[in-house]
Amino acid sequence: MSACEGKNKKNKIYWVPLESSPQVMNKIIEHMGVGASVKFDDVYSFDDELLDMVAQPVHALVFLFPEVEGTNMEREREAQSSKAKVSPNVWHMRQTIGNACGTMAIFHALGNNQKTLPIGGNVAAFFGKVNGLSPEEKAKELEQSKEMEEAHRSGASEDQSTAPEADADVDYHYVALAIVDGDLYEIDGGLSVPINHGPATDVLRDGVRVVKRRIAAMEDKNIGFSLIALSSVAED
Repeated sequence: MSACEGKNKKNKIYWVPLESSPQVMNKIIEHMGVGASVKFDDVYSFDDELLDMVAQPVHALVFLFPEVEGTNMEREREAQSSKAKVSPNVWHMRQTIGNACGTMAIFHALGNNQKTLPIGGNVAAFFGKVNGLSPEEKAKELEQSKEMEEAHRSGASEDQSTAPEADADVDYHYVALAIVDGDLYEIDGGLSVPINHGPATDVLRDGVRVVKRRIAAMEDKNIGFSLIALSSVAED
């Protein structure tokens, strides 16, 4: 089962898979109610000099990677091994909606930066409703949120000339990386708990180290990946 399919193969709810595009993600967060001073943008290179060109500060990363056999089991083992080290302040929501992993990564990027980002509108109302709930309870609320589904749809139709069917089989997955209470977390609705990657001070550079390790583990496979940063930017 694809990780992007969600935790239950018998999903009754599916959302159209997202294209890995900052423009798509920006459309979604705009529709959600996030202020214009926050944008997603591509990370084109992992070289230190080129990382300096990414808009700062970076609040979170969204990593897209291909579904490779054994990868999800290995990541779940990592999650379980670091379970005791996960801060209760990490915002985590399970994924029960099929093919919604792209928007789940957006939620995790925003949810773990609620105190520092200009979050308003419908997404602020959603966070206000679910903060403090269990990851599973958050997922139930998302299933019933027409406002968040509409925000997803606003991006799913953006810049996709031929959008896939909502229940299409996809061979890629999205996760978010964010720093909470001094540790870097890989946050994925397909995992039972987030993965604690240890102490970190720079989500971009420390996150890139995790991403490079993930890519190296799949180097002999047919690889396609992307990395997108959520940053504060100067408003037009």
